[in-house]
Amino acid sequence: MKALITGISGRVGANLAHEMKRRGYDIRGLVMPEDPQADKAARLGVELLEADMADALRLRAAVDGVDVVVHLAAQIPQGADLSERMLDVNTRATMSLLEGALASSAPLKRFVLASTYQAYNPFVTRQITYDEESPQKPIDIYALTKLLSEDVCFAYGREYGLPVTALRYCSIKAANEVLDMLRPAWLNYFIEMTLSNNRIPWFGAEHIEETKAIMSELLRTPDAVCAVSDAQGEPWRMVVTDVRDVVAGTMLALESDRAVGEAFNMTGCPPVTLAGAARLLADATGRPYREVTMPFWRGADASTEKARALLGYDPQYSFDKMVETALAYQRGDAIDQIPN
Repeated sequence: MKALITGISGRVGANLAHEMKRRGYDIRGLVMPEDPQADKAARLGVELLEADMADALRLRAAVDGVDVVVHLAAQIPQGADLSERMLDVNTRATMSLLEGALASSAPLKRFVLASTYQAYNPFVTRQITYDEESPQKPIDIYALTKLLSEDVCFAYGREYGLPVTALRYCSIKAANEVLDMLRPAWLNYFIEMTLSNNRIPWFGAEHIEETKAIMSELLRTPDAVCAVSDAQGEPWRMVVTDVRDVVAGTMLALESDRAVGEAFNMTGCPPVTLAGAARLLADATGRPYREVTMPFWRGADASTEKARALLGYDPQYSFDKMVETALAYQRGDAIDQIPN
């Protein structure tokens, strides 16, 4: 069976290609011009095509003759003036691939879209667990373009009968990324992103100055591991997903008829508190453990019950297991994934 994987050089793409190849799929991978991870994709031993994700004609041609498409390529928020680029890569490219499927010389058996849990707006200060029926109300352009991409897919499914599936991924990590997590710069990213362009912050305008002061002091210890709690001592929680669980879940969606026409949350094991994760990382790396008190709470979650019930999805890699694999990789031991 012939498969097209866009974004094949990424953390999910490379590992998914490896697993699909092991199962007998004939892989065609799409890489961007001057892709900094092109060498990793080349080592997969699959057919590679080079195309900008805004090049509609090349995207349509890439789909010709394939049986399944897994559309992983995405433009994430990086730098300035990227809104239109995110629309091109995250939404218009999806339409180009679907148009290519309609014109293909082989009937398409499955189109799997990598979407995002961020479209629910996880930037909230109350405890909430989102399921697939929860309203999607994105507050940033990236999440908006991914939601539009979902809408495009399901519209093509309704109008043309294309077998589409959307998977809402969240915070995926490979082994070489885990031990570096929870630095002050990571925490500051969410704060600075929120305060850019004079937006009202998700954590409340009344907390801006206090939050800036906390971050200014914390950034003086750039190597710290941040164990964040709110003013009442309630630890923040985070959803983090091992790339191996994502690959397993994506394969289930790709090969199950019950996935057609559906969207699934594809996150990992239950959320971990930042206090617990920070302690694991500090013990594993020797980085300084810092308790941080913020004037607000964060820790929205996503339910995977639908994916478990319909697909048999069963994530295996809790955060402590991710740390174990990361340490094995650091030692130079063989691991069961391709680092990012």
